[in-house]
Amino acid sequence: MGTVSNEKRYFIHSIETTANSIIALFALVLLSPNISFAETERKITWGGFVDTQYAFDFNSPPSGDRSFTTQPARDNEFNLNLGFVEVNLTSPKTRGRLAFQAGTSVQSNYSSEPKRGSVSGGDLSRHIQEAKIGYAINERTWVDAGIFFAHVGSESWISRDNLVLTRSLVADYSPYYLSGVKITHTLSDRLTAQILVTNGWQNISENNKDKNLGTGLEYNFEYVTVAYNAMFGNEVSANLNGAPRKGEFRHFHNLIFKSRDPGRLEWIIQADAGFQRKPDSSDYSSWWGTSLMGRYKLNETQKVSLRVEHFEDADQVIIVTGQATSFNATGASLGFDQTLDDGLVWRNEVRFLAAKESVFLKESTLTKDNTTVTTSLAFSF
Repeated sequence: MGTVSNEKRYFIHSIETTANSIIALFALVLLSPNISFAETERKITWGGFVDTQYAFDFNSPPSGDRSFTTQPARDNEFNLNLGFVEVNLTSPKTRGRLAFQAGTSVQSNYSSEPKRGSVSGGDLSRHIQEAKIGYAINERTWVDAGIFFAHVGSESWISRDNLVLTRSLVADYSPYYLSGVKITHTLSDRLTAQILVTNGWQNISENNKDKNLGTGLEYNFEYVTVAYNAMFGNEVSANLNGAPRKGEFRHFHNLIFKSRDPGRLEWIIQADAGFQRKPDSSDYSSWWGTSLMGRYKLNETQKVSLRVEHFEDADQVIIVTGQATSFNATGASLGFDQTLDDGLVWRNEVRFLAAKESVFLKESTLTKDNTTVTTSLAFSF
């Protein structure tokens, strides 16, 4: 690996300094004798979610594991896609959430959770959906620390919160979760800003000695919300337990437009772009993706949804095909949702992906397309 430039050392040092400053500020606020911790409106609630799914992949992958997705993760199998129980704390000064999870999507999404040393890795962390606590420094500023959902992207890890049942490629190939500390500041009634210092790109256990810097801005117009989110940090591509190796600097940018009108039509437009320095080089690889989603309310119990998407990763930085060919695919999804009872929803979707090269596993060969039909029965309590 080549030598690290002074600019890069300065950037890494800045991230570490920022992390130390945030932690020191957090401790100072908590220990200040001039702050009253009287809680008159503290509320603790609990709940949960069960999402059972069946998916039929027309390519019939031999192992049953579906490629390039976390949800649905299995073919031709009735199983638990995602289930979790949660406890939430809310009050004027404090907030928090503790949620434990299980399911095939959990096994898929956390399979690359790094393991460095004997006390780390995904054995425990995969079952922690969120474990965070927050404190209000003032009426406009919150500090949250722990394991929490990522600030990037427009699609939630939890299917009930999404316009379309399955996840788009831009959702599956950007972080769903982060571990660290974040500051959220409301600049005005319309504008909110975030700054985060985390362990890295969707990992709870560390894979190197560097930290990741995240930023976010969200502005609410009358009918549209616009958000720009970014992440900066070093990533590691070598054996974590082998010889030390410096990471490759990565920066990622996420732009979202979404409707605010509570009427019949909801829509989201998202565009992502990422860049990562090549090993032992000053050149950068890049990837990008976009999606357009919409959901229309037919009546009080029925909705239809549509998504179109595209994703390209020429150097296989994010999507590793296992072949010499890179990933370049376009897709479309059509869905139908039926509310059966309070908290009980039946969702269905047909998804088609077409790639320029043969990257999808079909039985024992490769093909350029993939069609999947998914049905889900989910209950919130």
